[in-house]
Amino acid sequence: MTGFPFSPGALRLTSRAAACGPELASLVFVGGVTYLATQYIAVTWTPAPWEQPGTGLFVAGAAIVLAAARRRFPVLALLAAALLVGRYPAAGVTLAMTSYGVAARTRSARSRGTALAVAALIPFTIGLILIGSRLQWQLALGGFGLVAVLCVVGPTVVQALLAQRERLIDVLRQQTRFAASAARLQERSRIAQEMHDLLGHRLSLISLYAGSLELDAGRPVEATEPARLIRDTVQIAMDELRATLGILRQGEAGATEPIDHTGTRSDVRRLVRQAQAGGTEVDLTWHGDDLTESTLPVRQAVHRIVREGLTNLHRHAAGAQAHVVVDHGPARVRVQIVDDGRGGTGTTGSGLGLVGVAERVRLLGGTLTAGPLPSRGFRLAAEVPLAIPPPGAGRAEPGTGEEPDDRWGRLGQAVVLATGLAGAVAILVVVFSMLSYAPGMVDRFDSIGLGVTRGQVTDSVGPDDSLAHRAARGAEPPTLPGVDCSYTFTYTEDGATMIERYCFRSDVLVDKTRFPLPAA
Repeated sequence: MTGFPFSPGALRLTSRAAACGPELASLVFVGGVTYLATQYIAVTWTPAPWEQPGTGLFVAGAAIVLAAARRRFPVLALLAAALLVGRYPAAGVTLAMTSYGVAARTRSARSRGTALAVAALIPFTIGLILIGSRLQWQLALGGFGLVAVLCVVGPTVVQALLAQRERLIDVLRQQTRFAASAARLQERSRIAQEMHDLLGHRLSLISLYAGSLELDAGRPVEATEPARLIRDTVQIAMDELRATLGILRQGEAGATEPIDHTGTRSDVRRLVRQAQAGGTEVDLTWHGDDLTESTLPVRQAVHRIVREGLTNLHRHAAGAQAHVVVDHGPARVRVQIVDDGRGGTGTTGSGLGLVGVAERVRLLGGTLTAGPLPSRGFRLAAEVPLAIPPPGAGRAEPGTGEEPDDRWGRLGQAVVLATGLAGAVAILVVVFSMLSYAPGMVDRFDSIGLGVTRGQVTDSVGPDDSLAHRAARGAEPPTLPGVDCSYTFTYTEDGATMIERYCFRSDVLVDKTRFPLPAA
């Protein structure tokens, strides 16, 4: 059996390469926005990035990894992003993208709702634990409540609205297609009626005149023979006219098929059995799942392709052995009907059937090839995407396979979504920067008790500031003997600059002092 003129592996590779560009751009966007946000969100439970430059790179790298994993592991990526945001709110863009991915890819409503609810609660829990007594719980609730709204609820609502829009467009497209089909059927019936009234009447008169000449007893046989031939020819023309009118009065191919089963495995198997009952040697090979979950236009296209291929086989290659192959892939369905060329040549058709099938496939964004094989036989092969393209997508530019308006529409949608994500992160930057200096912030100096370790103090106030160390010379109170001190700047509510000194013995805090910055 001859294979497809295209390789499924090569097609998948080309599809992945085409999707690599936008995905790479989105990951660069995530990393850039996250790293930029770490330069401004410097709350007390996340060390300031300008004091630890590696923090920004670490958060941006983790955000990129989770964003890349959102397609293959949407729920795990969402929960990991929630954990990251609880520690570093600057990674809010990753939480928003993973929330959108879960809302779009998780079919179970219960699983989707549970995952999103847990993702919204994780930052609350982590934030309250890490903040501890350094921030009033009301402020933490407000800050991480905003995280839940902007990064979990907001993307979920946006995805639901976009999905509803796609469903509405799909319904409108099907209604338009059905209305156009009904209009064509009505026009066919009108044409059939006019042809019957006009041509049928004229042909009947011609047959009547010829019959009267043939029955004229006074004319010799040689003169009545042409009249008999005319009458017989008219009778044949009348039969052909009735057959043509019957075709015009029929609905579109596939219109009488049950909509729920059109194009499914059982429907295609029924077409094959009908061809076998008509004396055609044909078998069916089906790869992948059934098409019951696919949209009606896709299933109708599969039905039309198989039926047209079997019809042409019966008409033009009677006696040939044929194979029907349907390959249901993750994004496309491929159909092939190929015969071995051992049958007779049959009659020569007009080719309009293949033209109609090719047009239907093209409108769905697919491709169709038909022609003789290099050695012997004939092959009809088609590839139809499972996702219905937007209206007008069939008017593709040569060689691109994509409608310019569709590309610009998708680009505009991507720009709008990116702007929304950047805006959400900007809001988080403003809010958490305000929380860092809010009046409700408990004095960190008072919250640090003697006996804690050097690491705990560093996590709270940051590492030793050499500038504060030099500024304290000559103005600081006496220190205890045998201690090692670190210094840092702090600010009062009225804007005055203070120096905090923390002294350690064996890496344990034994003394702490706060004093004003000496005047210059």
